[in-house]
Order: sequence, then structure tokens, then C-alpha cells
Amino acid sequence: MMNHNDFPKMTEEFDRSVRRALDSLPERESKPVRRFSAKKIVCAGLAAALCIGGTAFAANAQSWFPLLFPNGGDANLEGYVQTADNAKLTDENEHYRLSVESVLFDESAGTGVISLHLANKKQDGVKPFTLAHLIDSYQNKPDITWSTLSSCYAEEGQLAFEVMYGDSGFCGSEFYLDTARSTDNDYYFEGAFAISGDYRQGEPLRLEALDPGGTTVRADGAGTAKTVLAVDLPEFQQMPYLTSADGDVTLSQIGIRIRNADMHCTVDEVDKLSVQLRDGSEYVILDENADIDRTLYTYGFNSTEDTDRIDTEIAVLARAFDLDNVQSVTINGEVYPLSR
Repeated sequence: MMNHNDFPKMTEEFDRSVRRALDSLPERESKPVRRFSAKKIVCAGLAAALCIGGTAFAANAQSWFPLLFPNGGDANLEGYVQTADNAKLTDENEHYRLSVESVLFDESAGTGVISLHLANKKQDGVKPFTLAHLIDSYQNKPDITWSTLSSCYAEEGQLAFEVMYGDSGFCGSEFYLDTARSTDNDYYFEGAFAISGDYRQGEPLRLEALDPGGTTVRADGAGTAKTVLAVDLPEFQQMPYLTSADGDVTLSQIGIRIRNADMHCTVDEVDKLSVQLRDGSEYVILDENADIDRTLYTYGFNSTEDTDRIDTEIAVLARAFDLDNVQSVTINGEVYPLSR
């Protein structure tokens, strides 16, 4: 009889490959209910910004995303990050109050970050989420940024956070608990998200808290996990970005989009990724052989319906770039000069 000790030990390289490949899996249209993103299923074992016009939102000089961009790393995003008063970006029921504190969305690369506060009005100390377990091979590796954060997922009866658009469109995302700020009944999260292939320019975004144990039938007939709370996110304005001459690489302050029609799965085949700065220095985003992964979330999809290749990769970066100092991006040894 086979037991768990009979299985071979998973190597770090294999695990990383599986994690990134499953990140890229598109949603199948025939799937009646989407309960988790593929990444959240894997992470259970592994562990925006909207630059808003109008008067309801105003930028401030504090750190908006201290967990994802520590030590003031988001300072150069001022003018794009916006905060909202609680009356505008809040939803609640008898059990919880959900408030969006800050949100940033960059449509050019298709990436965003969001911070939120969930208050447990019951004051019973029962957390409506589960912290993902990080496997041993990722322990004590500070250059794998996401491995240093406390990823969360939801079991039945708990709450999963999703950034959505349209009737039933989901962004890929990962939400991390800010353990330093959170208490037994007040939970602070920061999330990184990336748009899916069917997102259309200018579509409004919203944050939803979903119970994977229930079902909500959307206006388009699709079934998803049950909506418990929902907050509409306001309009955004375009952030600056750089592109390659062929348009296959787009770099914004917080994200990168890569398209390569020759790759079967970009999130698996891009092994080395770096940004060359005009001061002569280089910032390595990804180097699998050196255990470097300075991303907060990576998502892949097929850019056209006539291909089954995962030819497009979007990554939320763990650094906010000053684009005036960026010269080029190098992917697997190939240099892509960038310009506005």
C-alpha cells in the first residue's frame, strides 16, 4: 500500500515551474462555477489606484502600500495612488465591514495594487480566511519576494478577495495579510492583481469578498463563488509607461507585460528578466537559477482566441520604477530597448 512517504520529494525547480504554469491557466468557459483562481489552489499547499478624477479622492504623502512597497518604496507613485473616504469605498453586513484604503491600477501593463481593511463586527476573534503554508524549500529566501509575505486563501464559509470587472470577469490576484497591523478582529490586507485576457480597456473594476461555499449567478449567466461584500472602484487615469519597438514589452512603474508568440507558456519559459537603468545599474526581477523572483504576482493568458499558447505574461513588480531612469529590459538574454 502506498502512503505519503512513498512519493518522491518535490524539487524546488519543479515546484516553482508548476506554481508559475498554473498561474497562467486561463479559465475554461465550460466551467460552471469559479471558486478559486488556479494560483490560490496551489498556494494552499505553497503558500489599484485608480488614479481617480473627481473630488471624492485625494492623494496623500504617506506610504499607501507599506507591506508591498516597504520603507517608502511607493513614494514615486504620488499623484497616481488615491485614497477614499470610508463612505465611498465601503460595504458591510451584520458580520463584517470591508473598506478599501488605497488602490492603484495601471492599464498599460494591466497591473494593480490595493490595500483594504476588514473589520470583524462580531468581535469573536474568528478569522474569515486561512494563511497559506509556505513549503520548506522557499523558506529564508529574501530575494523571492512573495515568499516573505503571508498569502491568504478561503475555505468554505470564509472570504476570498477578488478584483472583478464586467459581469463575471476575474483578475488574477494574490492577497497578503499585513500581520504587523492586524489584530484578532481587524485585518489589513494588501493585494496585487493582473487583468485577464478578456478585459476591455476602460472597464470599471470592483473588489468582491466571496464565499467559496456558495454560488452567485451573474447577469451573464455565469456562476461564481457567492458574493458577500462588494465595493465598486472608481475610474482611473492612464499612468506613464514604456514599450519596446515591436510592442511586445510594456513596462510601467509597477508592472510588466510580455508577449512572445513563439513561447508555449511565457510564465514557465521566461527564466531571466531584468531592467537596465540609465545610470548603468541593473535591477534583476527574475533569475530562477539564482533564486530571485522580485514579483508580487504573475499571471499568463493567451492573447488571441485562435491560439492555445500562453503567450502573454503580466507581472506585478515588487519595486516602483522611475521610468525616466529606465533604458531597456532583458528577457532570457535578449535586450529590448524601451521608449515612450
